[in-house]
Amino acid sequence: MNRVWVWWLGVVALFAATRTAFEYLDLNYVLTVMPYMAVSLGAPLMILVGTLRNRPPQRTGWLLLATGQFAYFVADALTVVDEWMGGFVEPTPADVIYFASYLMTATALLVFIRRRTPGWDAPSAVDALVVAIGASLLAWVFVLEPLATDSSLPLAAKLTQSAYPVLDLALVLLTARLVLGSSARSVVLYLVLGSLVLMLAADTLWLAVGVDDELPVPEILMDDLWIASLGMIAAAALHPGMRRFDERSPVAAPHATPARLVVLSVAVLIGPGLQYVQHLRGEDLSVPLASATCAAMFLLVLFRMAGLVAAQHRAAVTDGLTGLHTRRHFTDALAVECSRAARTGYGVGLLVIDVDHFKRVNDTYGHPAGDRVLQEVARRLATGSRAGTVVARYGGEEFVVLAPHTDAGELLALAERLRLLVAGLPVDAGENLLSVTVSIGAACASHPDPESLMRDADAALYSAKEAGRNRSVAAPVAAHR
Repeated sequence: MNRVWVWWLGVVALFAATRTAFEYLDLNYVLTVMPYMAVSLGAPLMILVGTLRNRPPQRTGWLLLATGQFAYFVADALTVVDEWMGGFVEPTPADVIYFASYLMTATALLVFIRRRTPGWDAPSAVDALVVAIGASLLAWVFVLEPLATDSSLPLAAKLTQSAYPVLDLALVLLTARLVLGSSARSVVLYLVLGSLVLMLAADTLWLAVGVDDELPVPEILMDDLWIASLGMIAAAALHPGMRRFDERSPVAAPHATPARLVVLSVAVLIGPGLQYVQHLRGEDLSVPLASATCAAMFLLVLFRMAGLVAAQHRAAVTDGLTGLHTRRHFTDALAVECSRAARTGYGVGLLVIDVDHFKRVNDTYGHPAGDRVLQEVARRLATGSRAGTVVARYGGEEFVVLAPHTDAGELLALAERLRLLVAGLPVDAGENLLSVTVSIGAACASHPDPESLMRDADAALYSAKEAGRNRSVAAPVAAHR
């Protein structure tokens, strides 16, 4: 089963070659399109086979995809009948079924996107919108506007032919969102992407021929692109990796990779590039349209840049393992609070917290277990601290809690509350429940300097360890003045 998808692609290539050969042999129309129809019917059947054999945890998206592809086959069959009978008036029953197929495919993509990406993933949505706006501008200039101004077409035909590029643009948006999301890349993703890109390319050629029937685009080229598209979407379902295709991403936002920046750069340059192309052709691009498009992209890029700056700031001040503040953020916050306290005279408290015998946890249960212990300790410290405190990971298994507007008694009470909160329940370290304790050193002063406060809290922590661990020790108040 692991190589069935490869064999299927080989069969699809054979049918595509047969379709091409039949075209040049000038056979009967119905016989000529039979290889295409075989792949059109085979695609939804192979998606069902892949779904049943690979058994993904969630089948909704794949079943929607199979249903959409079967609707596509039905519409193809009706189109063949219409062509064979020698004419039709738009919209036809085939058009209605094609529209339903597009909508089911779009719904399947939405299901995949929502399962693969945690939250709304605004950065990927903005990136996809930039790509879709660029594609929309091209679609309007080369397809929709010519259709709208073609006086020879009846209104029903205009609406029908215009619906296809609109639906294609919806798929462009969803495809860009799927690919630009934060989830992992895989063979299945590339097969889905390849299928959608080839389908959009074939649809674009078909629309272009519909607008200008003098374009030298052979019908066999469009059919081969559609055959390849159908083959790749079925191959994605047959691939064993489809079981993990819609697994949730471990990160909430994608990285700004060079490939992503290239895609966005190309999309942003579509507006001015198209304006120049139209100038060379001796045609004018609508100024309001070009201005609105460029303005929208400019605002989206600004929004994206603001998001990147905010993400970089969060990364700089947030510890990647525990989600607490970093040592750098704590050091800055300590300096600021000590400066304020020197002016106003309020007390500043500092707790230095160390996980007892943490090295033993790593040596006995492994580093993944140690990471789980640090994450749970961090969670309990953050939960037990009062509003306005700064909780940070200072380094390794050491944490700090900065508590402004605190006297010595309140600080020691906070230290005891945190110590009991950590020791109260065992920590789930994967395969084991571990009893975890912490030692805490506390220091408080009304006119502190950062170095002295940190030194006194460290000394109190050392005393707590020397006294047997799992305890809180406060430095003498006189030492902090």
